[in-house]
Amino acid sequence: MTVMELLRKGTSTTGGPDPRGHHRTFLAGAGAASASALAFVLPALLVWVAASQSTVEWTTALGVGASLWLLGGGAHLALGDTPVTVVPLLFLALAVAGGAWAARRAVREPAEDRTVTLAADVVHRPLGLALAAWIAGYAAAAALWSVVAYAAGPEPVLWTLILPVVVVPVAAAAIALGRCVRARPELVGPGLRRPGWLPEVVRRALRPGVEGAVGLLGAGIVACSVLVVLHWGRIAHLQGELAPGVVGGVVLSLAQLLVLPNLGLWAVSFMAGTGFSAVEGASATWTGSRTSLLPMVPVLGALPEPGAFPGIVPLVVLVPVAVGAFVGWRSLRSVARLSRTRTKLTVTGVSVTVAAALVGLVDVVAGSSLGSARLSSIGAPAGAMTLALLVELAIGAALVLLWDRWKLRR
Repeated sequence: MTVMELLRKGTSTTGGPDPRGHHRTFLAGAGAASASALAFVLPALLVWVAASQSTVEWTTALGVGASLWLLGGGAHLALGDTPVTVVPLLFLALAVAGGAWAARRAVREPAEDRTVTLAADVVHRPLGLALAAWIAGYAAAAALWSVVAYAAGPEPVLWTLILPVVVVPVAAAAIALGRCVRARPELVGPGLRRPGWLPEVVRRALRPGVEGAVGLLGAGIVACSVLVVLHWGRIAHLQGELAPGVVGGVVLSLAQLLVLPNLGLWAVSFMAGTGFSAVEGASATWTGSRTSLLPMVPVLGALPEPGAFPGIVPLVVLVPVAVGAFVGWRSLRSVARLSRTRTKLTVTGVSVTVAAALVGLVDVVAGSSLGSARLSSIGAPAGAMTLALLVELAIGAALVLLWDRWKLRR
């Protein structure tokens, strides 16, 4: 064997398995999970250090931080017989986005292989194995943090651990794979690019549906942000009354920021007409707002004053109708201009259903309990909101379909 042949063999990139590379990718996944957990663990330890009169051990603060991280990833907690299910959606989104960035970096080498070897006509084999190793590392580290939570903090509800331990890393890896494929489409085969088990009409409807759900949630977040700005004085006064100190104030402010998308869902439900509940006895619908004794959460100072609302308020329903029109427009762009009316109706109907269902699913993940009694059922009613949004989005989409049909008949 010549020297040149030895060199070619040593630099071959045929996509064969590399156990050492998989070990590194596994550790990268574990590191990504631990880095995400530190976002809650470190503040918990800082608060423990800052509380000079604290009588709890530092291990308890560690367990509380681990439990809160699992809550941020979608798990539910149990404080004795009291359930805590409100998941800070902004942190959940950041955890998935950060995991996707970390996974993309971890699999850069197999994603850049010069020779692509597809496994089962689905994905480049070394890339698929690397992503699987990263998911396994993340899941293993998340499982260890779960043990810490069980040992020293509020206990997570076992079946809900599937979200932070499995769903989050799988979603992050899927996003990372999507980014790799955008750069190099040949990394995946037809089996993944156009899966046979997914009907064509659903494939065309998914993107408009997701965009519609994002548009609804974005509108809700904007509405909440406006209310926070308008009632900033009241919120700042409540924050001052709590006297949390410098460290506690920063932690409290960040915690309220992380639940901003949750409050955005409340606003979406209000726009849809189903309203929301801050605590038992304190709610808001189109007709008006009722008040009750609220927990000392400063951001709740942005809630409307109790009383009847002006008769113009129900016009906020035009927001989900407008989003429905956008979904209808995007659905029409996903099919041929001269497609049959039945095809357009089917794609648009599936898109509208996807948008409403996604918002409802996010509301279910967001949770509805911060404790017992009056705090046991807060937020938006997921089922009623989903049905209302389905009707309102359908109205907006139907208007666009009628306009399209009118243009074709001219």
